[in-house]
Amino acid sequence: MNQSVRISGLVRIANVVRRELSGTMSMEQRDRLRGQTQRNLATVEQILRDRGATVQNLPPPSQRAYRFLSGINWTQTGAAVQDDSAVRGEPVAAAPSHRPSMISWRRSSSLMELALDELARDPAVPQVNLIEAMSRQMELTIQRQNITPDRMSPATREQRGWFGFMSRPENLSAYIQSRQTASRVLNAAALGSRQYPPPLTIHFRPIRGMYKLKAGRQGVRLWLPTPMIAFDEAAFLLVGALIYRRDGVARQRVIELMTSEGYQTVRAELESLGGISEQTRGATHDLGQSFDRVNAGYFGGKMARPRLTWNRTFTGRKFGHYDFILDTVMVSRTLDSHEVPEYVVDFLVFHELLHKFHGLHWVNGRGYAHTAEFYESERKFARYQKAEAFLGKLAREVR
Repeated sequence: MNQSVRISGLVRIANVVRRELSGTMSMEQRDRLRGQTQRNLATVEQILRDRGATVQNLPPPSQRAYRFLSGINWTQTGAAVQDDSAVRGEPVAAAPSHRPSMISWRRSSSLMELALDELARDPAVPQVNLIEAMSRQMELTIQRQNITPDRMSPATREQRGWFGFMSRPENLSAYIQSRQTASRVLNAAALGSRQYPPPLTIHFRPIRGMYKLKAGRQGVRLWLPTPMIAFDEAAFLLVGALIYRRDGVARQRVIELMTSEGYQTVRAELESLGGISEQTRGATHDLGQSFDRVNAGYFGGKMARPRLTWNRTFTGRKFGHYDFILDTVMVSRTLDSHEVPEYVVDFLVFHELLHKFHGLHWVNGRGYAHTAEFYESERKFARYQKAEAFLGKLAREVR
């Protein structure tokens, strides 16, 4: 039996090609990308032949990337350009890009760290000038260069939103007050902890998840999502119980607070200031169009549209996700293929929208999304059985 063959860069090539196919291009640009993709595939196939291997010997992510690249219907594509990549150290050339590179600010991360540390050490002397100057510099650059949100990385948009939000005196004041409350409550909760003892250095900043806790030479740092500045003392007591007692009921309450109006109002303002960039259009399917069909067909057109986006890579089992806190439907790139029927993408979007519609059902501090009511609603999809069968078969094929 042949051993697994690893070809570095293959997944990256597929992700770049797919991202570029979601844009707009001329026939010349499309043909150039097509030729480059075919040469990349030929290089991969030669490597496999040299090793006496087949596509099945590639790791599952690489198999999915290969299937995507080899299955592109070039007569029906939108647009594409590609970055430089390499296949196992051998040059895999890239088509010249006609799309501007992603924008980032080199000093934004370090300046945010400086401002956060100063706010944690001495809230009486907030870094107003530093924050305002960085926000102003970002906005002037964006205006002068006509930079759109889709040209900024997610981290850059988050940093822009944070600086813009904190440059407003009332928001910075709310930050300082919340940090003082959180410090008092959470340092008390940390008493007796061996791994993460007080004192805690607390930052409200862009992060994924409910919190991030780490111990290092400079002590224990606790990072909380910026919108938690909307929390009061009772809410931080729940956060402390979640972190230090792993309390399931506290976890339920914190999640509920993160979906409340106060938290979501701050989150929405941060997102708006950072710039919103959806990724609805794929190489083959458009999630915006899918949402419109599903909303009209199953929700009477009354479903508020969440953010819709394709995920960053090809997945083999989980094809979709709904984030209750961010109100975001994410769909796997694996479904963005000519081999996947439109109704299958619609079913996946319908499934995720049902999570938004039904919400979470809580039992003993644990949230359940797939309830009997949920499954009853799901079976109302017109081609439910065919869509389920297709996704089941696809999951077996792309593992």
